[in-house]
Amino acid sequence: MRLVRPAVAWTAALTASILVVALPIAAYAATSNVTIQNFQFVPISVTVTAGDTVTWTNKDAAPHSAFFNDGFKTAVLGQGQSASLVFGTAGSFSYICGVHGDRMTGTVIVRAAATPAPTPVPTPRPTPVPTPAPTPVLTAAPTPAATAAPVTPAPTPEATTAATPSPSIASSATPTLAPVVAVASGPVAVASSAPDLSGDTGPGPVVIGGAVLAVAGLAGLGAFVLRRR
Repeated sequence: MRLVRPAVAWTAALTASILVVALPIAAYAATSNVTIQNFQFVPISVTVTAGDTVTWTNKDAAPHSAFFNDGFKTAVLGQGQSASLVFGTAGSFSYICGVHGDRMTGTVIVRAAATPAPTPVPTPRPTPVPTPAPTPVLTAAPTPAATAAPVTPAPTPEATTAATPSPSIASSATPTLAPVVAVASGPVAVASSAPDLSGDTGPGPVVIGGAVLAVAGLAGLGAFVLRRR
């Protein structure tokens, strides 16, 4: 089984290759027919393309053949028989009947096969040169400027005005009020706390003057204290 399978595969591949090669030939090759009748080649002249085939068929009772000057010929054909020749070279080729000679003539004109247009070779496209990517420029991040902390103004202490107490004149001395002397229209007895000095000869004038001055000073001091209140 191992040997049979490769053989079958090889045969199938060979057959496919032959078919691929034969298909273009069958597609492009053509066949032209010439009838031999009444001792004539009908048509007398045929035009084919290189690679084409010409087939002769004898319809006479007499035998005939197509014979070219260079010895290229068909076999002698009896009535109802046919023979074919392939023409691969371009040119004009005259022929006669190989049995009856110049009595029967014909011509095969072979044109050169059309040259297939060359398959255009695709022009290779130039390989695009990649554009180099721009090198990124490293930019130093800006250093943030130091922001001064807001200075909160210290509260201005309100000027506290201490009430300056008004100077008061304290006096430890108890003012002595001058004795009020009531004046009456009649004779009034005046009480006096002064010691009775009737038996004395009386103070001297100096003592009296000092007493008057002391009384006057005390009276002025009492009036001043009353005004301050």
